[in-house]
Amino acid sequence: MKIFIISPNTGTQLSEYMNALSEVGDLVLIDKMQPWSEITELYEGDEPRIVAVDPDFSDWQFPNDVIDKIPNLKAICLQTTSFSWVDIEYCKELGVPVTNLIGFSAIAVAEWATLVTLSLARKLPIVIKDNWKLDFGNHRGHELRGKTAGVIGLGRIGSAFAENMSGLGMHVQYWSKNSRDDRFSAVALDTLMSSSDVIILSTANNAETKILLTDELLKTMKATAIFMTITDALYDQELVLDMVKTGKLYGYGFEDEKNAFGIYEGNVWNGPALGWCTDESMSKNAQLWVNSILSAAKSEYPTQVNS
Repeated sequence: MKIFIISPNTGTQLSEYMNALSEVGDLVLIDKMQPWSEITELYEGDEPRIVAVDPDFSDWQFPNDVIDKIPNLKAICLQTTSFSWVDIEYCKELGVPVTNLIGFSAIAVAEWATLVTLSLARKLPIVIKDNWKLDFGNHRGHELRGKTAGVIGLGRIGSAFAENMSGLGMHVQYWSKNSRDDRFSAVALDTLMSSSDVIILSTANNAETKILLTDELLKTMKATAIFMTITDALYDQELVLDMVKTGKLYGYGFEDEKNAFGIYEGNVWNGPALGWCTDESMSKNAQLWVNSILSAAKSEYPTQVNS
């Protein structure tokens, strides 16, 4: 069996696990950034093979025509929690299991979301754009203790964020399709949107969630509320930005890889995608990724996303 590890970070991230991986197959390490078509060894021979891929190598793309060309593909082991960058249904048709990593960055992302929430509450984006000058009128923020946090999606990240908000003295309510937690108050989505002072969207990116937050729901948010997301913009982002600009929403936080911090008008935190990146999460990522590869080598797929 051949195990292809395709990542520009292989040397630093997986060095301590190389012996364990080499015991279950012939390792082929691809750490040079290059087009899929130039990884010639990936398409040669007929040995069973596992492809473990880091999205940083492929710009978050694993095209079907590449998958078609890989002979005797046994499994695809993703280095991420997200799997929307792979056509998992197509892989299912081919009989190729796709696995992901679960929960490695939940605490890191929840703490980052807490940082962004506190920054928006204290109007930090506006303070930064104003060159940190003292302006006790325009820079006067909000206290969160005693107010209400609303969590949309109570998975690992949503739960950790809810715990953080509760620790700050906030009442926490949530909407979740499947999860339940008696520590917090379950409410209808429309109630959450209209009554929360802090709202976080922490759902998965799928067909259902893409139609979850309608324009009508967004417009019910309090003018004093903070809205933020740790996922893709599964709603009309231009509407939300305009609500902040026109004073119909207090603050908005999201990840933005394209624009410089502070480019938007008003109390908007458009930071880089660093929420997941801590020493602890990187270590968990490597360990879980190796475990998924070792399991796949035994035809076991505990984190399969296309079963």
